[in-house]
Amino acid sequence: MHPILVYILQVNFALVLFYLLFTLLFKRDTFLKIRRFYFLSALLFSVIYPLLVVPGLSDFWNFRFSEPQTVEATVFFEAPTLEVMVEESEAEAASLNIPWEQIFITLYIAVTIFFILRFLWQLISIFRIRLKSEETEVLGIKVYDLKDNITPFSFFGMIFINSEMHSKEELEQIIIHEHTHVSEKHSLDIMLVESILLFSWWNPAVWLLKREMAMNLEYLADVGVLREGVDSREYQYHLLRLTYHETAVQIVNNFNVSQLKQRIMMMNKTRSSSLKLAKYLTILPIFFILIAANSSYAGEKDQSLQEPPPVKKEVTEEIFVVVEEQPEYPGGLEAMMKFLSDSIVYPDEAKAKGIQGRVICNFVVMKDGSIDDVNVVRGVDPLLDAEAVRVLKSMPAWKPGKQRGQAVNVRYTLPVVFRISAEDSQNKLLTTEDRNRMTDGEKGDQKVMPEPSEVFVVVEQQPEYPGGLEAMMKFLSDSIVYPDEAKAKGIQGRVICNFVVMKDGSIDDVNVVRGVDPLLDAEAVRVLKSMPAWKPGKQRGQAVNVRYTLPLEFRLDNKPLPEEKKEELQRIKDSFVEAEFPGGESAYFKYLTESIKYPVIAQENGIQGLVLARYRILSNGKVEFIDITNGADPLLGREVQRIIEGMPDWTPSRIDGKGTTSVATLTVQFRLQGDNTKPYDGPPLPENAIVVVGYAS
Repeated sequence: MHPILVYILQVNFALVLFYLLFTLLFKRDTFLKIRRFYFLSALLFSVIYPLLVVPGLSDFWNFRFSEPQTVEATVFFEAPTLEVMVEESEAEAASLNIPWEQIFITLYIAVTIFFILRFLWQLISIFRIRLKSEETEVLGIKVYDLKDNITPFSFFGMIFINSEMHSKEELEQIIIHEHTHVSEKHSLDIMLVESILLFSWWNPAVWLLKREMAMNLEYLADVGVLREGVDSREYQYHLLRLTYHETAVQIVNNFNVSQLKQRIMMMNKTRSSSLKLAKYLTILPIFFILIAANSSYAGEKDQSLQEPPPVKKEVTEEIFVVVEEQPEYPGGLEAMMKFLSDSIVYPDEAKAKGIQGRVICNFVVMKDGSIDDVNVVRGVDPLLDAEAVRVLKSMPAWKPGKQRGQAVNVRYTLPVVFRISAEDSQNKLLTTEDRNRMTDGEKGDQKVMPEPSEVFVVVEQQPEYPGGLEAMMKFLSDSIVYPDEAKAKGIQGRVICNFVVMKDGSIDDVNVVRGVDPLLDAEAVRVLKSMPAWKPGKQRGQAVNVRYTLPLEFRLDNKPLPEEKKEELQRIKDSFVEAEFPGGESAYFKYLTESIKYPVIAQENGIQGLVLARYRILSNGKVEFIDITNGADPLLGREVQRIIEGMPDWTPSRIDGKGTTSVATLTVQFRLQGDNTKPYDGPPLPENAIVVVGYAS
């Protein structure tokens, strides 16, 4: 057999083996980065190993699998026999002698050329799309604005998206998703498997590996989005909305792929135990066996010893930072503050020198509740730093944090404040009671637990529909009755509602945040009010009221709109005038910068971060606060809510001269300055963001 054919068969045999190994051992775990390394290692090794010949391994293979045999020679003498031979003509012999090998080689080359041309055409298609797209900047990231109705995608350093098709929230999530593909160079993975596929198109395992690799890259990008604080349910609804959009080409990283269910399941999947990482070591004996078999086949006795590159596996127990159920000190926050206040001994030397301040520490609450790896993140003085570490190490066992119902290791950050009291000779840790003796304005911010009637937006454990997301989607699909009048008028769109899941799981205060038409809005509210009781959300182990936002998609059959309907929609679009703050944009920013204050307690405790709020401007110009869609801390969120509720009446949005309701957003970045503060390294801020600077003690 031709050496090239032998090489191709060896490569594809290894690929089949690695795909079967993945299916049997690795497909159900959540080690996404390790899985990506496995795919790349399998592809590269499959291409390289047929070229590796190790004589020592050849001898070992022959020793293990070849037994010495004794050969006996026997000579048979037979009587001559008479045979009648009939010669065939050369033409007949040629007709029976079919060159099957030549036919298969020709067919293989022809199909391979087809796939190469197809691959080149896909590359050309990407650059054609690039030429037709307009280079712009969205959220501080360079993108190419698509003109066609296709799914957002990325290819190496280029991100393509049709910005007019998506809301601001969707754009932000898509940009984060595609920027993850770009920054982690996922296109290299796709190009590698596509290159192998050009010559292994006949092997189903390669197509399956390509699919699994593409899915794993989408999982990684989804993790990148959720890591930025995007609500997982809202993100999943955005994916559902893009399910039926057209895909650009097959060799790019698409924001949307057909295996949507697997992506949603992966986002909600329990993290695999770190102990299961050991099973990835099974790839090592596979490497060894394939090289040994190739060395035996080649039979080369004079080549120098070659070894496969070592595969390093780092088996470590994962440490979480954010989990569904945070760890808790026995007895709660008040008990912890009392323990710290009673346990800390203010160093005499620090008292004499008047040293005081806030020592920020972090530590790991282990699965068994024990405290480990105590570190000083930002210190004040070695005397106070050492005392804070000593006391934290002496804490009793905590109630461990949990992820998907399993106890996990969680890193916890805790500021320890040292204050020298002017009224008391005893220097002690500032407790919650001490803080509550401050001014009335600060006292409200010092509440450790919220008032019983408070409605949360972000909690440690989000409320959940009975049966999960799929059950909720089925309930909505079965319950919604599309109004006949809306059907007749061709009215469709997405109605965004929010409601409060009460402590007992009941649904209350259903509102339409952004409506489409009174007919659809009313139907959405009716169905949401009819939902069964939910599993309530929890904060520090206690059931609380949580405001939940849910979009409901009303979609008719995708039939082209009549021309008169298109003209009507365009007329409405042309007549739309945006809402305006009294005095214009400059007055709006002047109001914000003069009104917003950095809460004193937030500065004291080193609290900073991004707050994103959405509010509604009614048709009479009055402002109605909706919710905090992304809040770094309740203290900061309440300050943003305060200035929104204090806004004067706007000039409302208008359609055909009539006032209409609109939704606005406000982004506020609370940033601390001080000797030990780190520069801001979060996502790019929008142009209209307000930055409030405070002082870190």
